[in-house]
Amino acid sequence: MAVGLGDIYEKLKELVTITDKVRENTDRIARLEEEFRAFREESRLSNSELKGDVKAILIQLKTEERIDALESIIKEHIAACEKAKA
Repeated sequence: MAVGLGDIYEKLKELVTITDKVRENTDRIARLEEEFRAFREESRLSNSELKGDVKAILIQLKTEERIDALESIIKEHIAACEKAKA
């Protein structure tokens, strides 16, 4: 099976999309870490008290990632359906 330039282009687009998502998530994590530091300094909470907050935020991030993944799958499905109709 020969790989065409179109296939390579599509894979490169996917790679750029994934790289952008990784960058966004990295930025989001950095902001959260900064907020945690500030919050901890302000509240002087113990580590055990912070663990519950960290766990809640991580669960929320996982949920957002799952929603993003589902949205991506739905967009791909719609695009494939539209392509099939054409």
